Amino acid sequence: MANGFGTPSVAVATTPTVISTFFSHIFARKKRKTASKDSLKNGGPGGGPENQLSYEEGLKVIKRFLEFASHHGVEEVQSFTAMWIPTPHWVRREMVTIPDTNIRAAEDLLAKHLSTYGPEGEQGGGLKLIGGERWWRVRGRSLEGEWIEMQKDYLKRTATMGQKPTATAPDGARSGSTENDHWKYLPKRSFTANSGSVKDNSGADVLDDRVILYIHGGAFFFSSLETHRYQVQRHARKAGARAFSPAYRLAPQYPFPCALLDALSSYLYLIDPPPGAHTPILPTNIIFSGDSAGAGMVISLLVLIREMELPMPAGASLVSPWVDLTHSMPSIGGWDGGDFIPSSGFHYKPSCAWPPLTGDGITVSMPDGTEQHFDEQIQMYCPNNLLTHPLVSPVNMGSLGGLCPLLIVGGGGELLRDEITFIAHKAASPTTYPPGSHTLSQYPDQAKLVNKYKPTKVHLQIYEGCCHVVPTLSWTRSAKYMYRACANFNIWAFTAAQKAVERKLHHEKSHHSLRHASRKNSSTEGTTPSSSVPQSGNVSGATSTAASSIDLTQPVIGSTAASAANREDLDIGDLESEASSDTADSEYTMDTQDGNDEGAAGDKGPVKGIVTVSGTEPLFGNTNIVSERVSTHGKIRSFEPVESIPALDPSLREVIGQVHGSGAIQKWLNKRKDFDEKYQSTFNKWREIKLKDRQSAQSNGYLTRDLKDNENPPLCSLAGIYDTDLARQIGKSVDEPSGKQSGVVGMWMKMGAKADKEHAGGDNLGQIKDNVANEIKEERIRRESVSAGTAENNRSGMVDEPEVIHEDRVLEAAQC
Repeated sequence: MANGFGTPSVAVATTPTVISTFFSHIFARKKRKTASKDSLKNGGPGGGPENQLSYEEGLKVIKRFLEFASHHGVEEVQSFTAMWIPTPHWVRREMVTIPDTNIRAAEDLLAKHLSTYGPEGEQGGGLKLIGGERWWRVRGRSLEGEWIEMQKDYLKRTATMGQKPTATAPDGARSGSTENDHWKYLPKRSFTANSGSVKDNSGADVLDDRVILYIHGGAFFFSSLETHRYQVQRHARKAGARAFSPAYRLAPQYPFPCALLDALSSYLYLIDPPPGAHTPILPTNIIFSGDSAGAGMVISLLVLIREMELPMPAGASLVSPWVDLTHSMPSIGGWDGGDFIPSSGFHYKPSCAWPPLTGDGITVSMPDGTEQHFDEQIQMYCPNNLLTHPLVSPVNMGSLGGLCPLLIVGGGGELLRDEITFIAHKAASPTTYPPGSHTLSQYPDQAKLVNKYKPTKVHLQIYEGCCHVVPTLSWTRSAKYMYRACANFNIWAFTAAQKAVERKLHHEKSHHSLRHASRKNSSTEGTTPSSSVPQSGNVSGATSTAASSIDLTQPVIGSTAASAANREDLDIGDLESEASSDTADSEYTMDTQDGNDEGAAGDKGPVKGIVTVSGTEPLFGNTNIVSERVSTHGKIRSFEPVESIPALDPSLREVIGQVHGSGAIQKWLNKRKDFDEKYQSTFNKWREIKLKDRQSAQSNGYLTRDLKDNENPPLCSLAGIYDTDLARQIGKSVDEPSGKQSGVVGMWMKMGAKADKEHAGGDNLGQIKDNVANEIKEERIRRESVSAGTAENNRSGMVDEPEVIHEDRVLEAAQC
C-alpha cells in the first residue's frame, strides 16, 4: 500500500487496475461482441454496459479507489475529494455565500418540522430524538454555493437584461414589507422572457428562467462541488438552464440534520434572496436534482417543503437515490460485482474523525432468534438510533404523495436497485406501500399521513446492468442515455410548469386583478417565502388582465399542462446529439417506434423506443407511474408486472426500513471485525482521546460552551467536542479546503466533460463572446424582420394585434 493519500498514491494504486482490465477486456471482446449482436438481432437488450471498455475500466477504477481509500482516515478521503479542479473555459462558475437571513429562516422551519416526529411528536418532542434544537446549527464556515452555467448561455441570457438582475423592489415596495408582499417572488419580465437565443437540448428556445438546484452525492461524507461540477454542468447545458449547488456540511463531523438544513437554506436563497443578489426565482422555474445521497436528501427536502407548506418546485430528477440507510432491501446484500459500492459498507482506518465513541445504539433481532445491541455507529450520516428516521430513510415516510413530478433513474446492477424501485412505487401509490407496523410504532406521527395526499407522478427507469450513479462514468454509452432521460424530463417539467402558471393566471378572464391567499404556518415574519405567488410568464398574447390565485404549495403540473407540454412544437431537427460513434449505438436510434402512445389522444406523447430528448413525458391523466427498463443501447421496454418485482414483494413490508440481523449488517460486522484487528492500536489511541474529551464536554459544555441544557450532540458530531484544537483537527477536512489541485480527479473530470466541450461555442472565452455577439445580432435582425412583416399585415387588416399585459400592471396587481 502506498503511503499518504494524494495524486501520486492514488495513481499508483489504480494504474494496475486499468492495465489488467484492458487486457482482460480485449481477450474477451470477440465473444462478448458476438453475444451482444445475437441478443440485439433477436430483439433482446444486447450486451451489458461492461461490454464497453471505458465502462468496465471506469467501474473497476472506482472500486479500486474506494478500497485503497478505506485504508486511510475518512478526513483524508474528504480532503482528496475536495481538491480544487480547474473550471473549463466554456463553463461559468460563480461562488456565493448564502446569507444568514435565509439560514435563520431555514433553521426555524426545520426545527418546527423535526419536532413533529416520534412518540412525542404531537407535543413537539421530536427534537429530542436528534439530540436537541441547537447543536445542528453550529458550522465551521459560511454556507457557500456555486452557480454553474455554460458561458455561451450566460452571455445570451444576460444580453437581454440590460443590467445585472437584483432583488430591488418596485418603488416603495421594500418599505414596510411583510411576509404577504408577493412582489419579491415575481421575476421581472425583462429578466425572464425573450432570452430566446438560449436553447435547451430539444432545440427549443428557453423563454423563461430555468434553474436546477443540484444536491451532490457522496454517501453524505465525501465528494464536493469540485468532483460533481462536470455532471452538474452537463445537466444544466442539456436543459438550457443554469444550476445552483450548495457546499453542504458533510458527515460525520456534521451529521443529520445538518446537510438537510443547508439544502433548505439554499432553496430559500433561490426564491427569497437578499437585496443585491439575483432576482427572486419563481419556484415553478426550479427543478431539484441530485445523485445518490444527494438524491435521497432531495426527497426528504420535498417532504419538508410539503409539510411546512412552502412553494413546491416544478419537478425533481433523481439519479440512484439512497433512501434506505438501514440496508433492509434484498439487493443491498446480494452480488456486488456490477457495482462499485462496497456491499460490506464503508470502513476506514481509525482517525480523529471516525469512528466515534459507542452509544446511541439499536437492538437487532438476529437469525438465530437472539437479540444483539449495536453501539458501533454503522452509517456516517447519523447514529444508529436514527437510521429509521423518515427524513434519514425516506422509505419509512408515512406518505410520499403530494410531491412534484419525479424522474427516478437507477442501475440494474447497483446494490440500491431495490430501494430505488420501491421508493418510486411508494410515491406513486402511497396507500399501497405504507410503513410497516414496527416503523409506525417508532414514528406514530407518520400514520396520519398515509391517506392524506394524492399520488405523486413518477417516471422510473432502470438501466440494465448499470452501476450506482452511472453518470459518474459520463463518457460511457449508458451514461449518455441517462443524461438524455434527465434532460428530457427537466425540459418537460420546465415547460409544463410554465404552461400551468399561464393557464392559472388566465382562466378567470372575468376578473381584473390578481387575488392572493395568505400563506399558512409561517415560522418567521418577513423571511419565509409566500405559498401563493403570481407570475407574469409569457403573457404577451393575453386578451385581458390575468386573474387567479396560484397555490404553489401544491404540485403545479396537472394533466392539462402536462399534455400541453407534450404538444409543444419542438424543432426535432435541431436536437443536440451526443450519440456514440459506436455503430451498434447509432444503428438502434429509431427502432421499435410502433406508435403506441401512453399519452392523451392527439398528443405527440412518448412511445416505447429509444431514449431521446423530445421534451415529452407520459406523466398525466390516470397514469401515476411509468416504469421502464433501458438497455445499454437505449432501448426502452416496460417493467415486468408488479407481482414479479422483488422489491415490491408484500412479504418485505414489515422489514423495509428496519435493520434486521439477516440483512447486510452481517457483511458489515465481518468487515468491521477485520478493521478492528488490523488497526487495533490506532483504534485504541483515538478512543481514549475521544472518551476524555466527551467527559469534559458533558461537564463543561460542548464546542460552543452554550450547548448544555437539553442538548446532546451525536457522538460523531463536531459540535459535541470540547477541546477546540481537537475540533479543528477533526473539522479541517470539511471546513478548511486545502486549495490544492488534484491531477487524478482533474483528469477524470476532463474525460467526463468531453461532450460539453463539443458544444462550448468557441476554443476560448474570447471566441465564445464573439460568436455569441454574432448570434445575437443575427437574431435581432431576424426579429426586426418578423416584426416589420407583422406590422405590415396589421396595417392591411390581416391580423388583430392582441392586447399585451405589461409588467407594471402585473406588479401593481401583485401588490394589491
